Amino acid sequence: MYSYNISYELASVFFMVISIGCLLLMRRKRTDRYKKFLLLMVSVLMSLIFDILGALSIGAAVNLPRFVPVALNTVYFVCAAFSGMAYLWYAEAFVGRISRFEKTMSRVNLLIFFAYVAVLLLNVRTGWIFYFDSWMRYTYGPYHWLCYIPTYFYLSYGLVYAFLHYRSLNMREMLSLSGFVLMAVGTLIQVFLMPDTLCIFFFGTLGILAILLFMETPDYAMLQDTLAELDSARIEAEKASRVKKEFLLSISREIKNPMNTVLGMDEMIINESNDDYITGYAKDIRAAGNSLMDTFNKILDYADLETGRLDMVEAPYRVSELVRDIYNSCIGRAEKKGLTLNYDVGSLVPDILVGDAVRIREMIVNLVENGIKFTPSGSVTIFISHTETEKGRILLEIKVSDTGIGIKKEDLDTIFGTVNRVADVRTRSGEGIGLGLAIVTKLADMMNGEVKADSVYGKGSVFTVLLPQTVADPGTVVENAAADSARPVEGHSSGPLFKDPRARVLIADDNDINRAMLMMLLKETEVITHQVSTGEEMLEVLSSEKFDVVLLDRIMPDMDGADAVKRALEIDRVRDYGTRFIAITAGSSGVSRGELYSQGFEDAVSKPVDGKRLEEAVKNCLDKRKTE
Repeated sequence: MYSYNISYELASVFFMVISIGCLLLMRRKRTDRYKKFLLLMVSVLMSLIFDILGALSIGAAVNLPRFVPVALNTVYFVCAAFSGMAYLWYAEAFVGRISRFEKTMSRVNLLIFFAYVAVLLLNVRTGWIFYFDSWMRYTYGPYHWLCYIPTYFYLSYGLVYAFLHYRSLNMREMLSLSGFVLMAVGTLIQVFLMPDTLCIFFFGTLGILAILLFMETPDYAMLQDTLAELDSARIEAEKASRVKKEFLLSISREIKNPMNTVLGMDEMIINESNDDYITGYAKDIRAAGNSLMDTFNKILDYADLETGRLDMVEAPYRVSELVRDIYNSCIGRAEKKGLTLNYDVGSLVPDILVGDAVRIREMIVNLVENGIKFTPSGSVTIFISHTETEKGRILLEIKVSDTGIGIKKEDLDTIFGTVNRVADVRTRSGEGIGLGLAIVTKLADMMNGEVKADSVYGKGSVFTVLLPQTVADPGTVVENAAADSARPVEGHSSGPLFKDPRARVLIADDNDINRAMLMMLLKETEVITHQVSTGEEMLEVLSSEKFDVVLLDRIMPDMDGADAVKRALEIDRVRDYGTRFIAITAGSSGVSRGELYSQGFEDAVSKPVDGKRLEEAVKNCLDKRKTE
């Protein structure tokens, strides 16, 4: 009679029973990871039990029917393989990220397990892996090594899987998951050092203990569950944010297309009507329409800022030109209200800086518009100064002051909160700061700057924006980077910016009214216009005719604007002639200015299209063609 030392694994059985009981009594959520760990513990317990029973049956084989020791040892090998697969499942559940390849491998691993079970069942008849001879002695079969392969294949694959996802795990988790390597250590000890002692799953129990103490304790498990919930909530929030953004973009297009038509036709009435009453009505429509679009654009900008999708494009710009452009944009509104608008750029401020002029302009315009809005009489002043911080770097100081209603002292510290908070301030004080300040604050944060406010209620306010900027190198070439974001100038001078009866402009837009409106806005420039309604038509016309400029709606049913420009630039006639492309966009279309330029567009005009802005864009393209 052959006997094994079962004391190690017998102690492990008691430990596993107590551990499983404790795990079941824990007040934890029954997550997938929890269930997989419980399955792993049960499989190890069953392996321990049947390893002990199998060893005892080998010792008492002469006193038992042959099928009893064969069955007990067969079940042990099945449990051992299943415990390896349970470890793999637990590792997958712990990491929580499974690729398509890994899902395929999970099915393969399951097939390997069932194939192994089939081999063990055949072994009962064939004795390939083990058998009991005529003296009822346990004897290795010719393929006895097969009994170790599935278990250690699963363990190895589980460890490799964990290491491949090491970015998702910390050192504590990696070491704990690696604890099952101890089973391989136990196998070597049992085979080569202690053949009479059962210790393979004793070492497997030590691996379970490592996981239990370091990863499945109530506090750590609850922390992981909470982090998993937070991650899930984050994913849901990002999904909701994307849906909101897509909805706003869709609404943007649906609103801006008809508003583009309304304001475009309204401008034609202003330009062509000789009736002062009709012209006055039309100007009121223009003012109301521009106000509506300003509000809508601010909502879209704020949504972009909330989702972190508003782009920052740094480029050289002239401070004096930027401020003068802002002055020209806002002077009409200030004079209409009887206010004086002043600006002053400090004489020591470097002329050319590197930064996002478009966003800086947006910040100043918002502050100036707020000043005009809440100033019944007096003036609004823009003052620019700077402080040197290090070589080649300055802190640009932008101050916008007004002589308006001011802000109550108790509200001054709260105006930089959320939009809802600003709305609360407005309600209590009878006036307010509006959405513009929320945008200014977020833009300043994105530029590593800050916004401060000082106010005396009833006398006026001063808003200060501090932005770190880089001083441009001498000789830096500056383009008008802020031009494409400029809002329409109210009360612009009559007459076109240029006339060129030889220039040819192709208008590509799927909306009939939009095409007609663009053509009429260019009427006084005397350019020759041609219209197409699809991207394919545009490519066909460009292949046979020469055009100086193409006005292209960025989103058309048959192809994207970027694809249309890319294919157009592959046409020899277009490249050789130097045709320029201007994007007609919905403003907040989710594509940055930098992307539009990289796609081949020379300029971009936002809807609703302002006639002078359109003329300016076309004129710039024609001038560049003439200088080539």
